[in-house]
Amino acid sequence: MCRKRRGLGSCIRAGGDTSATMHAMSEHHTRTCLVTGGSSGIGYAAAARLLADGWAVTSLSRRDHAPAGAVAVAGDAAEAADIERALAVAAPDGRLRGLVCSAGVPPSGPWDDEAHWEQVLRVDLTAAWQAARLAWPALRAGGGAVVLLGSIVGSGEGSLRSPAYAAAKAGIEGLGRSLALIGAKEGVRVNVLAPGAFDTPFDEKLFPPGARPDVPLGRMGAPEEAAGIIAFLLGPEASYVSGSVWRVDGGRTVLSPASSAGVAAPEDHTES
Repeated sequence: MCRKRRGLGSCIRAGGDTSATMHAMSEHHTRTCLVTGGSSGIGYAAAARLLADGWAVTSLSRRDHAPAGAVAVAGDAAEAADIERALAVAAPDGRLRGLVCSAGVPPSGPWDDEAHWEQVLRVDLTAAWQAARLAWPALRAGGGAVVLLGSIVGSGEGSLRSPAYAAAKAGIEGLGRSLALIGAKEGVRVNVLAPGAFDTPFDEKLFPPGARPDVPLGRMGAPEEAAGIIAFLLGPEASYVSGSVWRVDGGRTVLSPASSAGVAAPEDHTES
């Protein structure tokens, strides 16, 4: 006999060994994730995708805004006190299954301006280290996984306008690989998502989103496409994936100089 519980698509068979089934359902419905920068762009899409997959999601962002169903915590993603406040909401039992570090600021100042350098490094690199550092005990307790948001800028491309942004995003890859080594013996996986041009408020629209001559696939990415990879990297299907960098750029970084020589683009590209 099969008995369905309200809100669950699976069923419990009476008379059988239901402990494993109940444990699996409990685990599915108690997966907790903190997303920094979850108020817009890829962070927002990641929070929405995780919610749809059954996660309990807390978003930490300067704006008190998040997908319906997520808990929004307003604060500075680079400030330790605000991260700790968000963690208290996301992991009240001291266990965290996922951390997505997507908070960031775009290049916005002169490359040789010290204040710009410090701001970009603080938000685009130090904030991720700070979140991982503070969440680590809960991630270790929960057997969690981390996704850091990098960029093709820094690892695959330089930036004429903002060496600070390129340095921060290159640093994210080094941070991700290092944390993966630390986490390997502690049950915590860490990976980096490195987006190219995505149709979000973060990215400058150098060309129409659906017509990008500098991208082999011919368009910008949709935030939901990046969110799907984040969900995979946090999930059990990626249990053997750690220390990797996933470039999601429509093939842009595999263009040869000869192939891209005819592309009439502005002097610099600003990507996620």
